[in-house]
Amino acid sequence: MTLTVASWVYIHVSVRIAASPAQSLAAIVAALGLASCGGGGGGDTATSPAGGDRHGDAVRLTHQAAGPNRAARSGVIDANVTLALAGLRGYPPFTTGVKGPFTYRKDAALPDYELDLGARNYGVTLTSAAGRSYVSLGDTAYPLPAASRRLLVKASARGANGLTRTLEQFGIAPWRWETSQRIAGSERLDGVEVVRIATGANVGRILRDANTLLGFMTSLGLARATGLPSEIGPAARRAIVHHVTSFKANSWIGVKDHVLRRSGFRMTFKIPAADRHQVAGISGGTVTGEVNVSEVGRPHPIARPATVGDFADFRVGIQAVGEAQDATRGG
Repeated sequence: MTLTVASWVYIHVSVRIAASPAQSLAAIVAALGLASCGGGGGGDTATSPAGGDRHGDAVRLTHQAAGPNRAARSGVIDANVTLALAGLRGYPPFTTGVKGPFTYRKDAALPDYELDLGARNYGVTLTSAAGRSYVSLGDTAYPLPAASRRLLVKASARGANGLTRTLEQFGIAPWRWETSQRIAGSERLDGVEVVRIATGANVGRILRDANTLLGFMTSLGLARATGLPSEIGPAARRAIVHHVTSFKANSWIGVKDHVLRRSGFRMTFKIPAADRHQVAGISGGTVTGEVNVSEVGRPHPIARPATVGDFADFRVGIQAVGEAQDATRGG
């Protein structure tokens, strides 16, 4: 069955299709936001002032959360980011996110998972089960092309446990970006005793990791269909990282199991007039994001989709949406 634009509309999660170059740049920042849950701020090498007396303990705990950890073999992730941008007319604040259960099987190339990925009105469901991967529109799943799956496998391999391997596929890696960590206190989160770590971050790394998600979306034709670029280029990265005006972030890690349970941030930036041409006129904005991890260690069996179609049909549908958006943008 050949997909139509209407078929594309019938999906789970959310990205508003950009109708202009300015909105396309806004989508770039959206990709930055999704990849920034738990990190951000400062410049390419600069960090926000989160240093403190208990830096060493915070670094060790962060390394434990990112390292091999059987306790992090399964759970449910719920990551989202909200952007409010200045300088763009008709572009209200919007949210993008990824959500769903995962389970890691020892020595598997990818964790098993069923994740909704998208923003506002459009999105897809990604499923990985028993060594096979699928992308779904509505009730129909399509086998992921080998090249696209290799991108996920390569990115996931940077993780050392089930949780980090799941998040790494989308360039979400706060443990790699965080700087100047310090222990900020302890509390209970969903009944679990956790340590809160206040942190700064290397924004250059965050932006480069955002290209992991963009590369995967491009491989499926989703970047064009949603108005996203294939990458965040050097000029746009410099314009953002050099003009962050404030940043605040925290991560919460389990005391006993050393599993990351939550990571959140808030960042503001202001682009000088001379640099706004590099970001399509955006004058500034606020980005807030959060990753929550729940049901840690519980069974989350993931089954292969019941209805599987031909990926060629998926491609036809995505191309139709891309062509419609090119026409809207005058391209």
